[in-house]
Amino acid sequence: MISQTFKNLKDKNRAALALFVTCGDPNIGFTERLVEAISKNGADIIELGVPFSDPMADGKTIQEASNRALKSQTNILQILDMVKRLREKGVKTPFIIFGYFNTFLQIGLEELALRTKNSGANAWLVADLPLEESGEVVPVLKENGLDFIAIASPTTPLKRVKKISQTGSGFLYYVTVAGVTGIRDKLPEGFAKRLKDVREASELPVGAGFGISNFESAHLAAMNADCVIVGSKLVDLVYKTRIEEGEDKAIENAINFVKTLSSAMQRD
Repeated sequence: MISQTFKNLKDKNRAALALFVTCGDPNIGFTERLVEAISKNGADIIELGVPFSDPMADGKTIQEASNRALKSQTNILQILDMVKRLREKGVKTPFIIFGYFNTFLQIGLEELALRTKNSGANAWLVADLPLEESGEVVPVLKENGLDFIAIASPTTPLKRVKKISQTGSGFLYYVTVAGVTGIRDKLPEGFAKRLKDVREASELPVGAGFGISNFESAHLAAMNADCVIVGSKLVDLVYKTRIEEGEDKAIENAINFVKTLSSAMQRD
């Protein structure tokens, strides 16, 4: 499903818009409403973040969201149940289960891959799993028709980018800046040139994430990447609006933000 999404958007000269949501913040019921809403209003791919006690790749915004979700006792199996309900409602947007390796191991790789497949989710992204340790994960996912979203960073040598892309499937997640996730005013200097090199080295479509938070940065990313990934800004917007104005307004603001980002995906 993910590869078909890229093919369809390429024909329209558009980049894909991928959005990250921390599941269970503040509860799984609200997350389900939010995911359904953004899937109908411009999200091409949705990353479903599994709350974790030590999300080392994430900055303050997503760490705090993860802590709130853990307080509601949200877990990966509840997230897969949510995916199944969304599929039953007719939501067709590709879903990526985004988490940390220990969470996946707790269930068991084979069992969790089967549950992922049966839920209707499409891929895993394991944030702390290096290429050298992915050997036991990739075959299990392939067996169940699931994609393994691999990660490259600004410091990854291009030869290694190629190797990582050969291991993964769906798309290559390129981290635009060294460090953790977070809201930033602009993309780093040299972003376009580095992304061009990464795309030439990769055998998969390339998604650019970390620090993209507005129309301008999203459009710049869309002009240079196959996919634009936005997380912290959406998580922050939803949280602050929900606290100040309630859940309905939070979802309304999320829809408007996603529509703005979606309009930035068009390249011509």
